[in-house]
Amino acid sequence: FYMEFYDWIAFIFSAMLCFIFVFTVVVRPINVDGDSMYPTLKHKDMLAVSDIGYEPQYEDIVVVYAPRLYNSITKTYGKAVVKRVIGLPGDTIRIDFGKGVVYRNGVALDEPYINTLTNVQENFPNNKEVKVPENRLFVLGDNRNISKDSRSYDIGMIDTRYVIGKTLFRVLPVTQFGPVR
Repeated sequence: FYMEFYDWIAFIFSAMLCFIFVFTVVVRPINVDGDSMYPTLKHKDMLAVSDIGYEPQYEDIVVVYAPRLYNSITKTYGKAVVKRVIGLPGDTIRIDFGKGVVYRNGVALDEPYINTLTNVQENFPNNKEVKVPENRLFVLGDNRNISKDSRSYDIGMIDTRYVIGKTLFRVLPVTQFGPVR
């Protein structure tokens, strides 16, 4: 009896250690804060994020650290935010705010995932090409007219060192568990 009990305790302990290892080293749980990625993601969705072997690609949903963004919870600057990769180093980005269209390297983007057209300018120049510098990303939220993103001085173009990881899948709510596109 004691041997069987010991085996169960060892199994449960090993499973807990594996779970802790996976969710601290391999995959990080991140909560969505706000509606800037609506309709793709909603406030309080929980995501599984990883940076292992990650190289940013167009349209990836990433979690990035924005050091100039005010965090109302901690009352300090610096906050993790969820955004979509629109531009990679060397790309040129132009936004026609009158038409609400984003252009990458002179080509209008087909963006079926956005909630609204891109009509809010923030601090980004209207209809003027801006080049994405080396080691930077241009990111936008899917709910463009309420999103703080690369158009804003608060976030700007993200240093690639501040990429926390790519969203692998949604964990919560359980009814929407699965990959996020």
